[in-house]
Amino acid sequence: MASQLNRFVWEMYLDSLEGKQATEYFASLDDYAQRSGLLAPFLSVGDWIVLLADEEQAPEHIPMVKDDLDYVNAIRAAAAATAVGTPEEVRALLTSLVESGTVHLSDAEDDVLDLSDAFVNLPLLSLGLHLAHPDVFLPYGFTGHYHFVPRIAEAFGIALPPVPAKKERLERWLYFAAFCAAFQEFRRANELSLPELLAFMYDFSVNYVAMEQEEELPEPRNTWLLIGGVTNGDLADLDASDAETRTQWQGNLDMRRGDVCLMYVRSPVSSLHSLWRVVEDAYEDPFFHYKHAVQIGQPMPLPRLHFRALAADPLLGENRYVKANLQGASGKALTHAEYERILQMAAALGEVPPTVPHFPVSEVVKLADLSNERDVEVKLVEPLLRRLGLDERNWTRQLPVRMGRGERVYPDYAIGVTGVAPELRVRALVEVKYRAPGERAWREAFLQAKSYGLRLNAIVIMTAAAEGVQVYVRQHDDFIFDSGQFHSWDQLQEGDDVRMLGRIFSSQ
Repeated sequence: MASQLNRFVWEMYLDSLEGKQATEYFASLDDYAQRSGLLAPFLSVGDWIVLLADEEQAPEHIPMVKDDLDYVNAIRAAAAATAVGTPEEVRALLTSLVESGTVHLSDAEDDVLDLSDAFVNLPLLSLGLHLAHPDVFLPYGFTGHYHFVPRIAEAFGIALPPVPAKKERLERWLYFAAFCAAFQEFRRANELSLPELLAFMYDFSVNYVAMEQEEELPEPRNTWLLIGGVTNGDLADLDASDAETRTQWQGNLDMRRGDVCLMYVRSPVSSLHSLWRVVEDAYEDPFFHYKHAVQIGQPMPLPRLHFRALAADPLLGENRYVKANLQGASGKALTHAEYERILQMAAALGEVPPTVPHFPVSEVVKLADLSNERDVEVKLVEPLLRRLGLDERNWTRQLPVRMGRGERVYPDYAIGVTGVAPELRVRALVEVKYRAPGERAWREAFLQAKSYGLRLNAIVIMTAAAEGVQVYVRQHDDFIFDSGQFHSWDQLQEGDDVRMLGRIFSSQ
């Protein structure tokens, strides 16, 4: 993957006051024992720059506590004793650290490093590794903020491998080697010093990708249940949250910006606590216990609706997760009806903020309301595309496509268009008919869409009519009629079918 660091912009940053302060902050880490900020998100470089702007007092670093310092020094000593000249040696070192049982973190005999501890204390561990082998390992400052990493990688052409599966915990730990290698390669390709690389990672690039994000949240598409207070201090943290609070939580990869989350606290209250919004699309965090993570924010307190009330309600009591006492329910979807019922019950107990989102009741489109193909497009297809998280910026109607000498065709909807002819490509195509009363009509629509799809290298094609839709995912460089999945329009109002199509039609 080619480097995409704009040298002009980067040099401007380095010459700016902020750039100079950031690189000076990382110029030497020899005084790490006096800098507890190196263990905080983004290694506290942004906070340090803010302190430098205060003309009334000189900023001072806060020393690490003894336990943290002992931890860093133990890792540094253990790592320094091992050569890491090859990728295999790097992986061998990381494996030995967590599996040998010989890395003592304190004077206590049983306080030895293991895999679980590596995930929990990655900032400490990574700093020790960096001090031992600065050209191989990097201090890790994305704990709770890993959503920045794939965005930075995409923006600057940094090649990161896929995140291993959740159950492959050792491989997820070894992913730290790939993380460091990718950024170290970026450093060499762009001729950056180590202080410049750290300034790039934790100041320049974070601010760069953050500026690209729209501040206003879109309307929610789904409602999700989040669970807190299992064995930790979640309740105190949730009670202390305010309108500016953002935090990482166990997520579901179908969660999208703007979605609504209802926070339920299991212990010690067994009740509904608050409503949150998804502020970043869900993502995979290799170093997070649950792997699937989501950033939530804009919390609103809700009356404490007890689990007993949920279980006794005729509608909510039939929810399979409520029946299972909400075991394993964090990150699970609620229907719009269940969500509205919970808000109704909460309002009976106390004040529900007037700004909580509500879902409009979907208009039922009857066959009698449809007179032609364009009615199907406007009243059925386009509302469905919006429920999938798309809008007019994501699709092109009647895209001109050259199929042969002088021949042009016009697919009804092209989604994810990239390139120009003859390299025009799309992610998905939708072919619309007024009616498809039987297999012959569906097959004719399929063959038409297939010809466009193969020409444009589409991943998925969908044929739509008043009766419903058929979805075909490309397999072995072809689309196969018998592999199509039919969905009625009733099935596509909300729920798993909509989320499944959203995954297929999006680039994620």
